Amino acid sequence: MKTPSITLAAFTLFAVGCTEPTTTSPVASATPAIGSPLFASQGSGVVHRVSVGGNDLDEAENTDANFSLIAIEYGDGSVSGQWTDQFGQQEGGFHAEINCLHVVGNQAWVSGVITSGSVPGFDFTGLPVAARVSDNGTSANDPPDQISFSFIGNPFPCTAQRPFVLRDMTDGQVSVR
Repeated sequence: MKTPSITLAAFTLFAVGCTEPTTTSPVASATPAIGSPLFASQGSGVVHRVSVGGNDLDEAENTDANFSLIAIEYGDGSVSGQWTDQFGQQEGGFHAEINCLHVVGNQAWVSGVITSGSVPGFDFTGLPVAARVSDNGTSANDPPDQISFSFIGNPFPCTAQRPFVLRDMTDGQVSVR
């Protein structure tokens, strides 16, 4: 009868997986999917996970440089994440630590504090920043995913759900879970 040996092997793999150290920075491969067997072993668990990767548009509707973020909200209410927005038509960009994530349906609002970044002549370090994203599906038949501009100096936390105008992404993907 092979069932006990298969069960023992599965339990051993699960136990070994639980003894590995956890990472403090958000890494997509280190974050279990909601509903996976490892999800329950993450302490208070992941409530929401939002990721964005791709190009956005500048104010003149030209394809801009890279916009990427990952934000994770845990069951205890804490939030972690990273956010980068590189400005393509004008030099500069920023990196921020995300400290707020608010999800409603397929949309998410994020905010945080810029840890480094500038445009020529102005340093953004220490300023708050906020944005809104929309996951409109993954099929070629679905409308494009959307993101707002990054609003630097925005004093409102993401829970204020500011009505930032959404713009179609020219490529890339938004995932709101």
